[in-house]
Amino acid sequence: MQTIIKQKLYSLTLIISFFLIELSLRINSYKITAFIIWLNIRKIKTIKCKSKNLKKVLVFPKTGRYEDLIESYRVQNKNNITFFILPRLFLKKIFSHHFININKQDYFTKPANSYELCQKKQYIKYLTNVFSLLDKFIKLDGFISFNIFYRSEKYLEEVFNNLNKIYIILHKESAFTPIEEINSIKVYKKYNSESLATKISVYSENQKKILIKSKIGTNNQIHVNGCPRSDYAFRLRKIKPKKNIIIYYMIEKNRGSNLILMKSNINWEKLYDQTLEYLINFAKQNQNIKIIFKGKIGIHTKKNFNVNILPKNCSFIVGGSGELFLRNASVVIAFNSMAIFETIASNRNLIIPNFNRESIKKKNMLLKLSHQNYFVNTKKQFNKKLNFYLNSKYENSNLSRSDQKILKYYLGSIDGKSARKVQIFLNKALN
Repeated sequence: MQTIIKQKLYSLTLIISFFLIELSLRINSYKITAFIIWLNIRKIKTIKCKSKNLKKVLVFPKTGRYEDLIESYRVQNKNNITFFILPRLFLKKIFSHHFININKQDYFTKPANSYELCQKKQYIKYLTNVFSLLDKFIKLDGFISFNIFYRSEKYLEEVFNNLNKIYIILHKESAFTPIEEINSIKVYKKYNSESLATKISVYSENQKKILIKSKIGTNNQIHVNGCPRSDYAFRLRKIKPKKNIIIYYMIEKNRGSNLILMKSNINWEKLYDQTLEYLINFAKQNQNIKIIFKGKIGIHTKKNFNVNILPKNCSFIVGGSGELFLRNASVVIAFNSMAIFETIASNRNLIIPNFNRESIKKKNMLLKLSHQNYFVNTKKQFNKKLNFYLNSKYENSNLSRSDQKILKYYLGSIDGKSARKVQIFLNKALN
């Protein structure tokens, strides 16, 4: 009951805050904006720190990389950094006000004309004044965001450069298909300017090469630290999963439409529908099995995913960190996502739908894999493999050399020590 009341109060606070932010933008009041932002800054209590000589760092949270930050300080309570968060919605609100009627997208952040350049300058000026005034309420030593190419955050690097503040990007992108690797370099270089961030952390050497080739960052600026949240997956190898739980990380129908030649007609809708149908049929025939349909915020919603068609032994969950469901899963179903590599790292049984021979017909649009054993090509094969895995005894087997190679390529590590690397990286950059 208390939790529900707190959630309602928080929602009310946000509504009032957004109203006041809108008002402050209309009257061009840096002071009111700074004050409202200060009221909405919260300390990250899960990260412990010592009380002396504290550095204060503001984080703009994003699912995935935010979990990377939490994981990096999971067992560390002697650092001298205290972390705070500010919902990214506040930045989006300020951005939208300055770029009204301008359709700026993530990954396409460079001003396209003189008007957009003018609005960019106004946006940077506004935020520079706001964060300068924010120092009167809370003295911040640094800032952290999680993607170089988010439209409302791209210009933060210029803001904090103006203020001589440390700005670090724990860049979230890593899992690119072969065609995305090629086209991302073109898109990054043509539609985005070089990053002025103090330091950039990436998962893998491959991502570092892409950012350097596209002139976004430099060798000294970009550091390869691996994927901290994947450390959790590696730890799961020693934990026996529950017997009758299947987790399905739902297919993104339009994954990669921006970076694959900037076409919007590339989709996996047929495979999405097939996987959904086969899995629901399996659930109906095996009511002792629990199946979790894990969706992504902004991708899978109750409106476009009819939860009423799900059998009682199925549940639909959207939002939150996906890797947490790995612990109890005896079988994982995933396609073209980081969940594939986290599943391999966790030693869970993996099934990749391939009902239309996607692995052959659209190979360049699929993430690289060590071998083809994970794919299932027919409904019969799908059901057979599900039954086999659900009735198999769990064994903590070693990673094959081919799996080690592919995990290194995408996750940047095979030892489960990425969190420690990011922690050392941040401590050095912020002190």
